[in-house]
Formats: sequence, structure tokens, C-alpha cells
Amino acid sequence: MDINDVSSVYHRKLVSPKNLGKGNGFTEILEQRLAEANPTNLQSARGINADFLKQSDKVLNLLDDYGRQLADPTKTLKDIEPLVESIKQEVGIIESEVSDQFHNDKHLERFIKDLAVTANVAMFKFHRGDYV
Repeated sequence: MDINDVSSVYHRKLVSPKNLGKGNGFTEILEQRLAEANPTNLQSARGINADFLKQSDKVLNLLDDYGRQLADPTKTLKDIEPLVESIKQEVGIIESEVSDQFHNDKHLERFIKDLAVTANVAMFKFHRGDYV
């Protein structure tokens, strides 16, 4: 085995964004999981699912923005604080309003819990001063 060829093997396995087809987005994957978990109630819960998808997608996008802003050396923590507060508000909404609607679905409850924990840990680290 050629040890110089290891990096080219690694680069071949990476997936470029151009190669990602439709159906790999967050919304499509979540709808597929919802259909697998509860296929009979999928059509009746479409409106509730749309609200849940919008809210969870919003939180994930805010977390992505938060990560980008932390990586930006021109941004100060004072510049980032409004984003942290909006993440806190959106997580509060998803925990209070959306989680009540999925009390029978353990998979979605776990997803909501995981999303909330991830956001809360990020906010805790910010307020604790991990990024000073």
C-alpha cells in the first residue's frame, strides 16, 4: 500500500454538494421518517408536520448561522448575542407548542429533545464564556 495515496482515497469518498440529489434535504428525510413511524395519520397531520418542519428547520438554520458567526474572527460576542437570544426564543416555541402535538410519537419527541439539548448546550457555552 502506498502511504502517499491515502489522502486521495479520502478525497474520493467525499460527497460534493453538486452530487446530492433531491430527497436528501432535512424536510424530505423528516417526512420519510414521519411516514415510517405513523403511516396512517400522515395525511391528517400534514398541517402539524408543516409547522413542526418550519420551526425545527428555523432552529437548525439559526444554529448554522451561530456556528458561522463564531468562526468569523471579525464578529465579537456582543455581535453574536442577538442570534443566541433568537435561538433561545425559537427553542422555547418548539418545546412548548410543537412537542405537545407529538406526545404519542416517541421518535419525534426524541428529535425535539435532541434539538433542544443541542441548542441549549450551545447557549450555555456562549453564556458561560467558552468562546472568550
